[in-house]
Amino acid sequence: MSEVLPALGGVVVERLEGGLFTVRSALPRWLSELRGASVRADTPFVLEDVFPFLGVFLPAAEEVWQRALPGRADSDFWTETDRHGNDVHLEATAIRIDERPLLVVMRNERLFQGAQNVLQRARELRITHDALMSEIEQKDILVHAIVHDLAAPLHSIMGVLSLLSEQPLTTPASEWLRMAVQAADRQRDLITEILDVFVAENAARQSSSASAGVDLAQVLSEVVAERTPVARSRDVSIESELSSGSSHVVAERTRLFRVLTNLVDNALRYSPAGGVVRISVARRGTFVVACVEDQGPGVSAEALPRLFEKLARGPDGGTGLGLFFCRITAESWGGGIGYERSEQDGARFWVQLPGVDENG
Repeated sequence: MSEVLPALGGVVVERLEGGLFTVRSALPRWLSELRGASVRADTPFVLEDVFPFLGVFLPAAEEVWQRALPGRADSDFWTETDRHGNDVHLEATAIRIDERPLLVVMRNERLFQGAQNVLQRARELRITHDALMSEIEQKDILVHAIVHDLAAPLHSIMGVLSLLSEQPLTTPASEWLRMAVQAADRQRDLITEILDVFVAENAARQSSSASAGVDLAQVLSEVVAERTPVARSRDVSIESELSSGSSHVVAERTRLFRVLTNLVDNALRYSPAGGVVRISVARRGTFVVACVEDQGPGVSAEALPRLFEKLARGPDGGTGLGLFFCRITAESWGGGIGYERSEQDGARFWVQLPGVDENG
């Protein structure tokens, strides 16, 4: 039995009175070949002379040896060199058996290689992470450059169109000017949507800068006030029902305004003349829910599965960015967004956000 442990690559040593150690098993071959080692059976030796690394492990081992109850302490891996220049990877375990303080030193090349593989994998993942962050940074710079290059000439175009609108024009020219202004407005809205999504994606990656205590009902009332002239121009009325209870949520005010404006604009766009857009806010458990309901055609079954995905274009040829922006923004604050058919068979969109107790 005394040959079993050396065959597995281990040796047992016992701490003696006075701090010396002696071997209590057969000597494995690697031990006799260690550079600078001079270990013989039944001959006491200083542990640090043979295994210098274990000098820092001995205090942990002493705690195990001094305890009355069974226990163990394991060292980290360390490496020695034999007389042939080969690395010998070792680990030690301190145990107490029959009141005897023992130290088992094992050669374990397989576990050492496994640990090395884990470290190598961690280095590779770090390199991949750094490369990804660099790519994201380059993408961010590119988006800023593209948006700037799109916005600068658009501002000039809209300025010229504004000057033309002040001039006396023939009927065909006035119509062409109106069409040009509409196209410029759509281009401006597209640039705004691109920036919204860009900001929302960055915020999601950087653990959103949401603050606690934004009043969702108040923000929604500001959106309604701003969009009411648009509703009147389309012969659509807006009815709002804001809860008298708490409507403070975890959110960032500016982006919350953009989310709610997007939902109200969609409702106005699809509402028929003479239609009604109903808006409500209510507290539901720990969440506050805002609903925007219209009397339009609703979302088709074909468009529904990808409704909140990026670049999921609808039948009207929209960019597919607005609802995606709403989704990732709400989710970054711990909330969500959804769609269902309204009682009038139109569209009913809702967004829910974590509520905040103003008194707490």
